[in-house]
Amino acid sequence: MYVPFLLLLSPSILIWCPQDPCIYDSTGVLLTLLHWRTPGQARWVPLLDTKALSRLASGRKDESYWPVAVASQKFYCIILKGGDRHPYFPRPLLNEFEFSIPFAGVPAKKDETNGESDDAAQGITETARLEELYLRHNILHAQQADLIFATHATSAQRLEAQRSALEADKVLLQLIAGESRDMKALEIVKLLKDSNGSGKMLEAAGKVAGRFGRDALRARIMELVESRLMGLDNVD
Repeated sequence: MYVPFLLLLSPSILIWCPQDPCIYDSTGVLLTLLHWRTPGQARWVPLLDTKALSRLASGRKDESYWPVAVASQKFYCIILKGGDRHPYFPRPLLNEFEFSIPFAGVPAKKDETNGESDDAAQGITETARLEELYLRHNILHAQQADLIFATHATSAQRLEAQRSALEADKVLLQLIAGESRDMKALEIVKLLKDSNGSGKMLEAAGKVAGRFGRDALRARIMELVESRLMGLDNVD
């Protein structure tokens, strides 16, 4: 299903379309409005910065993007070449770009890492990729959860929300495996949604810790499992 736009044509001209509104602003950033159904909780979050697209990395392309729709975690648009500001006739084909949350976790260049090895730099890159992927799944889940809370959601919509929560948890398990600091890893564990309430995702995190011989972390995770099963989530 296409999600229509709240398209920012200029600072003072807005075209409103309902249902998880989106903005494509004058700087080339696509944003969506989270928690807009709850008074005082709405906030804009970025989904894609088109100026950071890999196709522009060489600096040889001179193009901009005319927004059309958002669907299936993709941005659909018309590419405008050169100094074009509006789509031309006949209407060109749509192009699509997957969401990529603008993220500050870009690794330093090799000559700026103070001798850091290529393997270490690659580790930073992988961590940044996983953190971006988690944010993406988390935003999608937040939108789905808001829809379920505010409407008579269908079973398919509820299932989709569970799936997005599961995907977010899977990414967190990968982050836990790659995190060497126990305290930081435990903070990541506490982000697990474990949407069906069975504790299986927490148990999976414990197994990840055990696989790498991190017994202290595994013990703390097991405490958290027991706490949640008893309905006590605040374990320091």
